[in-house]
Amino acid sequence: MIPDPPDVATALDLLGLTVVPEDFEALSCQVAWTHPAAVAMSDAQSLAYRVVWEAVEKCIESRTRVDL
Repeated sequence: MIPDPPDVATALDLLGLTVVPEDFEALSCQVAWTHPAAVAMSDAQSLAYRVVWEAVEKCIESRTRVDL
């Protein structure tokens, strides 16, 4: 059974972050910094990463959207 995804605030907390990063590279770097490759992420953290990735994507889209 796949657990329900956490909200963004909970996802950030699970990843050791305080804010949604500005881009995907910043997200990857910040998560790698707090969770080195030698330490496996839990299923909850993996799901949290996806939630934060989607939040970053929405932020990027809102910055690049042009209203005509």
